[in-house]
Amino acid sequence: MSETSLSQGIAKTGFKSIAERRRTINRILSVIQEKNDFLLLGHELPDEDCISSLVAMSLLIKKFNKKVTICLTENIPDHLSYLFNICTYNEIELIREGNTCGGVHDVIIVLDTPKPDMIAAPEYIKAQMRNASQIVMEIDHHLNADAACSGKPGYCLVAQATSTCELISFICFKLAQKKDVLEKFQISELFSRNLVLALLTGIIGDTHFGLILKKNRDIFFYNFFTRRFSIILEETVHKNSKNYTSMTDIFNSMQSLSPEERDLYRQILDQARYFGRTGYLYLNEEKSYELLKKTEYRLFVKVIKAATDFLAEKSGRLGLTVYFDTPDVSDLIQFRIRASRLVTDIDLRTIITDFSITDGGGHPGAVGFRLPKSQITDLDSYIKQILKKLEEI
Repeated sequence: MSETSLSQGIAKTGFKSIAERRRTINRILSVIQEKNDFLLLGHELPDEDCISSLVAMSLLIKKFNKKVTICLTENIPDHLSYLFNICTYNEIELIREGNTCGGVHDVIIVLDTPKPDMIAAPEYIKAQMRNASQIVMEIDHHLNADAACSGKPGYCLVAQATSTCELISFICFKLAQKKDVLEKFQISELFSRNLVLALLTGIIGDTHFGLILKKNRDIFFYNFFTRRFSIILEETVHKNSKNYTSMTDIFNSMQSLSPEERDLYRQILDQARYFGRTGYLYLNEEKSYELLKKTEYRLFVKVIKAATDFLAEKSGRLGLTVYFDTPDVSDLIQFRIRASRLVTDIDLRTIITDFSITDGGGHPGAVGFRLPKSQITDLDSYIKQILKKLEEI
């Protein structure tokens, strides 16, 4: 991202050069060394990469013996409870919205959040961020559609990546080369087991174990980081413990469904249909409300993601899911599209541009977008247009 043109609300774009990215990483590391009190923020309805990036960045900062607080508006899901335990063990404070996040913090860091209005934080924290003297850093990999900056000029590591945890991994590898800094702050074990576990969780979670990656660049860096981190994970596991020993353990934990979720999963898949080489399901407004009132929204979203994955693999090419948010959540219709692991030469992000969608984005192998209910007068026809376009991709 250009250091000269960046400001809050400016559209996110990639770095113009490796040197520019390196300068930004160095600037972030300098701030971590110089300041003492850090507040970390994510986005509303945080997914695996968002929560993992909050924890991973907190662990990195704690290695410098600094105070770190994470603000969350949602409880950490059960399948990521080990990340909560890591925070407790490392004296990283977790604050829920409604509780005070303390006074003014030296630095606020926004992670994995596409645009400012998606930041999950109390209004007084957002007011702090608007203060010209407040240092606001940002680390994020969303460059699509209406993605916009939350950080201050020169403090944003916003770039193409498989996940925000991949970008934090770059910061860690850059720090590993700074022997003088490691010695000064007595960091003897930079890539500790907990840090590696958090980074792997985010990278695996946002890429579905690498299955949605289609571009050579993304596959290369996914393999580069996961192979190195997997070795550390295996070497540091305690014998006869129930700790994760591999990437498969982590992924299986994230994919596991509770009895309540499995029941919802079956009900949702009852609506499945097929159009050409695309498996799809459309939950109309009535059906969406019926199912949503039976469970928590975050659990519903988890099951929808699992259903989209199933439809993609079942069809052998693509999966599409469509549902309505309830009025207490938003006035939006939600769309998710995912490519099968068998499909390699595809970029689903073209759907975003072809349909002039301004609220959405994703990877070549998986995208999501949202539309106001008032914007679509004939949803059946709109879905058919999408299905026809998917056949052409």
